Amino acid sequence: AKEAQGLEAEIAQDKDVDILIEDNYQSPTASPPTRLSNRCIFKPFQMFVTMYGLPAYNELDPTKFVALTYAFMFGVMFGDVGQGACLVIGGYLLYRLKHMNIAGIISFCGLFSVFFGFMYGSLFGFEHVIPTLWMKPMASENIMTTLILAVCFGVGLIIAAMIIQIINSIRQKNPGSALVGTNGLTGLIFYIAVIYIVVTKLIPAMGPTRFMALLVALIIICLFAIAFAEPIQAKINRQKFRLHEGPVMFVTESIFELVEILLSFLTNSVSFIRVGAFALSHAGMMSVVMMLSNIENTTTPVGIIIVIFGNILISALEGLIVGIQVLRLEYYEMFSRFYSGTGREFKPYGPTNK
Repeated sequence: AKEAQGLEAEIAQDKDVDILIEDNYQSPTASPPTRLSNRCIFKPFQMFVTMYGLPAYNELDPTKFVALTYAFMFGVMFGDVGQGACLVIGGYLLYRLKHMNIAGIISFCGLFSVFFGFMYGSLFGFEHVIPTLWMKPMASENIMTTLILAVCFGVGLIIAAMIIQIINSIRQKNPGSALVGTNGLTGLIFYIAVIYIVVTKLIPAMGPTRFMALLVALIIICLFAIAFAEPIQAKINRQKFRLHEGPVMFVTESIFELVEILLSFLTNSVSFIRVGAFALSHAGMMSVVMMLSNIENTTTPVGIIIVIFGNILISALEGLIVGIQVLRLEYYEMFSRFYSGTGREFKPYGPTNK
């Protein structure tokens, strides 16, 4: 877009060439292509974005968001200093030699595994070699805390995804979608209000919920706006809205869709419990390896072989499972809220260095 005026000035000097520049991106004759321009550590993560679909024009490129959230969740679920360091080194070498995007992703995720390995005090499954900077997930007093923190983190990501959707709607000049709808401002207010009420009920120390009547009123208004988002959005966008099957059928469908939306809020939030569950699973599987090695004595050749083989097996198996589960969270819990992926790839007519 910033080069369009220069191009227009150049072509104006040639009487044999005409150019038409159109600013209305909603027009059926104008569908600008998308060219992703991420660099360094973020570039390999474009693979995950393009697997889902390229961002449409005027839609935020989610690559950086995916890279940071994916690597963070991977590190939480796969926290071990030694195994993480192996992922960093092995992934980096493969990326430099074979230029494999998945290797670059593994290397970046390994950095977060190292970080959380220090937080958990875990080195190749040994829990007492390095100090624990935060907590050990498998400790009996920390199991419930780990799961609750995972859900809280998921709530934060869902709120972030809804904010991105609002920004996307503003960029696409769709105020109706930004203000009203499941992932618009009404959905965001509803979700935050419900979370606030739930937290105050679960934590007695916070005291009684103030402005309860106001919160309930906001929730009811937001639910009404979400249920009847289509006609309200059409009104805001100054578009015509037509009922195809009559008002009774429209109201019935809106009520059932509202129930489905409420269930999606609940299931999306609870789904992040798997982040904490896999952190516990990883620690549990490594404790089994340590138990088997101690039977043969860790200092003996058999004990050393058990430790090495156990680390390799768990790194491969758990790493694959964790990678898939985090990708599932990205696609189903976050992308479904703010990302359309309906863009088309920019393909230049000639060679380009960019």
